Amino acid sequence: MKLRASVTVTIVFVTLCIVAGLLAFAAFVHDSLWEKSVTDILEVTTQGQNALDTFFEKDLDTLDLFADELAAQSSSDAEIIDEKIALFDGNDSESTYLCVDLETGEVRRTSSGDHAVTITEEQFAEIEQHAERGVQDPFLDEATGVKSIGVYEKFAFADGVPGLVRKSKPLQEVADRYSLSFFANQGFSYVVNAGGDIVIRSAHRNSNRTITSIYDIVGEEGNDPEVIQSFRLALEQGKSGVALFTYLGEDYVFCYAPLDSTDGWDLVSVIPNNVVMEQANTILEATFALCAAVLVGSVIVLAMYWRTSSTHRREIERMAYFDKLTGLYSSSKFELEGNAQLNAWRERSRRFVASADATGHRAASGFAVAYLNIADFKLINDVDGYRRGDEVLCEVAAILKDVCGGDGFASRTAADHFIMFCSCGKPADMVARCREIVKRAEDIIAAGRPLSLHVGVCCSEDSPDAAVNELTDRARMAKTEGRQTGENVCMFNASMRDAMLRKADIEAAMEAALAAGEFFPMIQPKFSTDGARVLGGEALVRWSRPGEGVVGPIEFIPLFEQNGFVLELDEYVFRAVCRDLKTWIDKGKPVVPISINVSRLHLYQADFVARYIGIKDEYGIPDGIVELEFTESMVLEDMDSAIDVIDRLRAAGFGCSIDDFGSGESSLNALKDLPADVLKLDRAFLFDRTASDKGKVVVKTIIDMAQKLEMKTVMEGVETSEQLSFIQTTSCDMVQGFVFSKPLAVEEFYRLLDDGR
Repeated sequence: MKLRASVTVTIVFVTLCIVAGLLAFAAFVHDSLWEKSVTDILEVTTQGQNALDTFFEKDLDTLDLFADELAAQSSSDAEIIDEKIALFDGNDSESTYLCVDLETGEVRRTSSGDHAVTITEEQFAEIEQHAERGVQDPFLDEATGVKSIGVYEKFAFADGVPGLVRKSKPLQEVADRYSLSFFANQGFSYVVNAGGDIVIRSAHRNSNRTITSIYDIVGEEGNDPEVIQSFRLALEQGKSGVALFTYLGEDYVFCYAPLDSTDGWDLVSVIPNNVVMEQANTILEATFALCAAVLVGSVIVLAMYWRTSSTHRREIERMAYFDKLTGLYSSSKFELEGNAQLNAWRERSRRFVASADATGHRAASGFAVAYLNIADFKLINDVDGYRRGDEVLCEVAAILKDVCGGDGFASRTAADHFIMFCSCGKPADMVARCREIVKRAEDIIAAGRPLSLHVGVCCSEDSPDAAVNELTDRARMAKTEGRQTGENVCMFNASMRDAMLRKADIEAAMEAALAAGEFFPMIQPKFSTDGARVLGGEALVRWSRPGEGVVGPIEFIPLFEQNGFVLELDEYVFRAVCRDLKTWIDKGKPVVPISINVSRLHLYQADFVARYIGIKDEYGIPDGIVELEFTESMVLEDMDSAIDVIDRLRAAGFGCSIDDFGSGESSLNALKDLPADVLKLDRAFLFDRTASDKGKVVVKTIIDMAQKLEMKTVMEGVETSEQLSFIQTTSCDMVQGFVFSKPLAVEEFYRLLDDGR
């Protein structure tokens, strides 16, 4: 009776609330369902964007292999080049591969027939504008005339001739495969570039065939100019979002997401707003009808509403929380569920600890996260095709579901990467589970061999306060460590934890250490090749940590490069060198050029040159006394910016040197364009290469070439008398290394100068 009375009172109360707030409720339902539906569309749009990005990225990976194959050939080996093209064409019947000799313009492809194909001057000009690799705008295939889309990569043949390779598919096939559909096939999608031009047009029946730009739909009539401008900026800046526009008197919802694999392209989904609101309008109509009969059917009204809302919620959760291909959790769902179970475990652990003395119970079992990926998964896609690759992903997912059982769950984060969350009585139990996964995966045959997995594991007991994302990061770290050591299953261990803690400790202390003057420069002299005179010096930073002693740069410089603190540190060292030079000059003592290292991050700082010129002028340092060192890799990474910066610095009286020359993929051709004063040869030239006559010829030739380009040369890392003897047979200007001197304290270096060295 009490329950019935309670239900009656509830129904009457709800009825009165519905009648009193009908208009407010209608507005709320309208807005809520519209937002949920648009979120649904945006999620599908993002999934479509991910699928298209994956498509282009896989094609670029395949093209890397193709370019590597051709780079090993001479540009004149037409028969071998044709064989390589035929091999890749044969393994991928859906795509067309071609190779362009960028000196002659000759195009080689299996479908070119007996006649030679060359690219036009317009095509040459377009290629010059391309980056080194990327996705190419739609074009007419040179041989077939079919409008196509594909990826390209520039490379050099073995004889140095520049070339370009391309993998393409008919544009319509790509459009058909990756076009999206929403709400009973009422919505469709376009791919547009940063300017709004349509790159890939949907084959959907509602897609407008006459427009060439997305802004032909987003016209001025009936639309807020500020909303249009915001939409335009979002596309140009690679942002995702939602906009509502009017076209020909009808409202349309636009959901857009950037394609990371392209240069400024976006996937834009378009759906009539009335279609989006069909479900909401239906519910509103039902609500009005039910309100009219609320006095006789309140319970039915509430039941239908609960049913509708729960169904809608389940649909949204399914789309947001599950991977479409494998059915595993999405990353967001994995994080939510994992953190919930970890929080519950910590609460149980606290209760166990509180009652341990009285009950003798041990703490509740913890959890573990495993991070795994498939070895050489790209090879499976290349050899067996993407469909087989998807099948393999589903088979691995099935193994994870089975091994997880009822006390765990798994997620596919991206491509062939999976994470698994399970209860873990002790670490050995989780390792045993992971080994079972590895063993069962070996029964899957792909690309002609058993499947191999790399697995990393981190237990919550090892990191009791860590969230699930932190456990995942540490499991990924263990997986990487295991891959390097050849272990299929690797546990996160103390050494990994120590390295992580050491990194955190350095980052926590770096700013205070700089303010406290714990960083200080040392100077390594640069001698004449006979060792008789000091011709210069290089400032090298060290860190004197209280209670720890001197820390070498190899431990903190790479970390500071990652977090950007190297910008402050470099400027600190530069200012210290200028201050010491000023002191020595004011005493009337002799000085030599001192070089200071510059991070690649400086090239992207708009005020870098102005700041350093200001410091040099502040201390009154004469021209030619301070020299800035740019590494070979940072210069070749962005030649235009590097040349501009070096020109401005030299005009202000700085010397500029190219450091570590020969440590990476050196470009002798680029060297002629660099306005540098000094070329520093990497110490790697002194190891192995000088053991052969050919290696010595290379070193001598580079030194002679630098002198003809009016650059002084410095040989770094000279440590033995044998190495010195070899350098003395060349025309090298300076030697830097332990054979003459280790890095010296600043006072010690200037005393060396004062002694006449």
